[in-house]
Amino acid sequence: MSGAEALVVLGVIQAIISIIDGTKQVYDTAKNAQGLPEAFREVAGRLPIVRNILESAKQHIDKGDANDDSCKGVKHVVEACEIKTKKLVNLFHKAIPADRTMDLKRYYTAVKTYGKGNEVEKLMKGMLEDVQLLACERGMNIATKAQEEQIVESITEVSAVSPSVPEYVFQEPGFTNNNYGPGTQYNAKGKNIAQGSARQYNSAGGAMHFGSIEDETDLCLSALFLTDPKDDREKLVNIKGSRVDGTCEWIKSNELYHSWLHSRSQLLWLSGGPGKGKTMLSIFLAEELERTAQYSQDVLILQYFCDNKDEKRRTAVTIIRGLIFQLLQSRQKLFNHILPSFKIQKESLFLASSFETLWRIFESMICDPILSTTYCVLDGLDECDEASLEVLLGKFAGLLSATTNDSSACHLSLIVVSRELPDFVPELLLGFPRIRLDPDADIEVNDDIHRFIEEKVNGLSRHRNYPEPLRVHVKEVFHNRAQGTFLWVGIVAKALKKYKASEVENALDYFPPGLDELYARMLLQIDVGRQEIAARILRWVVMAVRPLTLSELSTALETTLR
Repeated sequence: MSGAEALVVLGVIQAIISIIDGTKQVYDTAKNAQGLPEAFREVAGRLPIVRNILESAKQHIDKGDANDDSCKGVKHVVEACEIKTKKLVNLFHKAIPADRTMDLKRYYTAVKTYGKGNEVEKLMKGMLEDVQLLACERGMNIATKAQEEQIVESITEVSAVSPSVPEYVFQEPGFTNNNYGPGTQYNAKGKNIAQGSARQYNSAGGAMHFGSIEDETDLCLSALFLTDPKDDREKLVNIKGSRVDGTCEWIKSNELYHSWLHSRSQLLWLSGGPGKGKTMLSIFLAEELERTAQYSQDVLILQYFCDNKDEKRRTAVTIIRGLIFQLLQSRQKLFNHILPSFKIQKESLFLASSFETLWRIFESMICDPILSTTYCVLDGLDECDEASLEVLLGKFAGLLSATTNDSSACHLSLIVVSRELPDFVPELLLGFPRIRLDPDADIEVNDDIHRFIEEKVNGLSRHRNYPEPLRVHVKEVFHNRAQGTFLWVGIVAKALKKYKASEVENALDYFPPGLDELYARMLLQIDVGRQEIAARILRWVVMAVRPLTLSELSTALETTLR
């Protein structure tokens, strides 16, 4: 990859690809729906063409084959394409709601809000023209001749599609207005009923626009969205595996948790070292609180899972955006707190520079009288950008401090799950109750680890047909060497899958006790001739502010990695 321009373009392209995938999913759920305009089928059929060109551009840039000038030249093109793509997915959601029934009235209203020229077929034509420009950029060379011809053909075909919105929809029919009492009234051409001494001014023509609140809320929600925390949680489960039965249950009988659960407004800090099962405990708490909320319409559950590998989930602004998104999804009336700012600032409201504004909006929402009990699980704060995290944690501490908080005004009960790093975290949370997974809950955590070991060893035994004495031996080794961490068990269990039953006993010698020794042994196993380059790679990976691609790492090392 090249420089800053390449990073920006790459990020926009990835965002467009994700939106296209989402749009295709929406269409696929109702592609046979009765009443679906032909334009939707034509547009959905061209989405893969746009995606393929963008994917080629992404790979081209990611490999470092595009210089910064080329990226700068196409930046405005991909940004324009992103705007069209966001409008397109919103229109698909309008026309095909969650119940998969066509709703053309909502679609027509949404198109009118955007303005004529924003019908799905015209947005697709614009997107195809954008990727055509992208493919023609001299420094890109991302499309084959066949693909270029396919784009030209698609633009022609989409241009010939029957309009998805009839012309009469754009003709303002006027409106009916009732006026009572004194005052001045301005009316568009249309029916008017006036009673009292009101002076009336009627426009002989032209449109008077009265924006739909529903459309404004949808646009705001679309601009606010980054990721769905529930989807993030499911991805974590897919990566880490499902919770072993019986684990994490101990937290429900913990006195500090029980006190937090029944308080009106409080912050509880749950801390632990690496490999202690913090994220699985966070997932359990979120699921448990969701079960609690099923029995009360007044209880609201918020959750957020930070990830330093995902730029959409590792800053103060992305966290607040995620929490506000969930609040708005659950309580429509809370839009009153954000729409005034959104009407003025539009998408710029959600930039990194707007943290203070977003915090003010979040705080006003969480103190709104329409809310009752609002539980929030915030996992992995130690994975966030330090500078913005310090500000965010300070805000939460101030909001929920027993000395400054008006418990009758704030409805938030927050659990923060993290390590004790960075150093300012323990300082900011000093006055709040805290559950330490080590040492306060050593017994409970060790019981969970024993269940986890049992599950993993039994899985290995079934997979490789261990004889019973070997199964017992492996389980004992895991108990003796795990040193109270789930992570050690997970790493070693995964590594042992490749060994036959006859090889396992000797293979266990490769895995020393504890995470530190295990990592050290893994480093020592690197070939002598590659240890220097491995050390350089490790330094770059550790010091980088975000995860690096292979091409970026190759450039940093001034060598070619194959």
